[in-house]
Amino acid sequence: MSHLADLLVPKLPDGMTIPEPLERAWTWMEGQGWGFENRNGYFLTPYAGTAELGIVFSPTESLTGWFEPDEVGHDRLFPLGQTDGTGSFAALWRDPSDAIRVVVLGSEGERLSLADDAVDFLRLLAIGYLELNGYGLAEEPSDEDEESVAALAQFRAWVETEFGVEVPAHWEVREPDPFDAWVAEVKNEEPEPVRAATPFVAPEVNTSEVIAACLELFEEPRIERIQFGRLRNLPRTTAAWGHELAVIDTHEPGSPADVAALARVMSDVRAAFIAQWGTPRAEAPAPGSWAANKLEVTWIQHVDLWPVTDDIVVALFTSAEEGTQIAAVVSPAAIDEKERF
Repeated sequence: MSHLADLLVPKLPDGMTIPEPLERAWTWMEGQGWGFENRNGYFLTPYAGTAELGIVFSPTESLTGWFEPDEVGHDRLFPLGQTDGTGSFAALWRDPSDAIRVVVLGSEGERLSLADDAVDFLRLLAIGYLELNGYGLAEEPSDEDEESVAALAQFRAWVETEFGVEVPAHWEVREPDPFDAWVAEVKNEEPEPVRAATPFVAPEVNTSEVIAACLELFEEPRIERIQFGRLRNLPRTTAAWGHELAVIDTHEPGSPADVAALARVMSDVRAAFIAQWGTPRAEAPAPGSWAANKLEVTWIQHVDLWPVTDDIVVALFTSAEEGTQIAAVVSPAAIDEKERF
């Protein structure tokens, strides 16, 4: 049995088992030396190295915020690991017919069916998407996924050989989604009228100047001298995501000296934002807002907020200990109102 399975099996709810193909894949990954441990626990990836280039399997995830232990449905879900850097995670789901499927519970409230069985889940992972969400899966991996696609090449070949299957160019998202419907049913949610996703910024608001200003700040020489990790600009332009830019995206620093060095770089980024937009506002995000939820479901410790105009707020999320700094260009509602985006 893989070390990851050793850690997960004691936590399994009654009636739930680890699918054999998934355990076989974990054993293979550990055989490649792709498991590692740090102060937060044990982690296993289907690719080499410690950069987060896709799913990170771990026994540290929980259903907190989605299902409490005594809540109906809790015993039919089991977290497997994070699917992006924002707190979204994949989970096993024992559906009403008692079949074991794989789903994702997103940090922004998304409930998505990923695969009907473990082999299909492994085929999905092998495609090489950097993040597993409904916005990107229906398309072939984009330029933003280029590094993760390359990192998954060895795993992709293993999946095809081991299970005699083909890894597709892109994934098919199911509509209507049975998992989303199940969550709504067990939580007694009132059916919502079909409507477009609430945009982070109203379509008629021009954000181009603010986005351009952010990108110019990221190109300052002192910020370019990041010694570990890389500087990436990842504009998210779908209605549900708004514009989100990964300023600094590294794996967790390996020593106190790394944390201190990264904290200095992040301080320089913050200083550049202050020079551009002035002192950030003193008020914290409203409880239940998108910004407050982002802090709650991730390990990010701090956010600065700049109301740039009546319609645009720039948010800068910072965590030197986790190696993450994210800027977001959003509407005031994403900061001050309780709303599912």
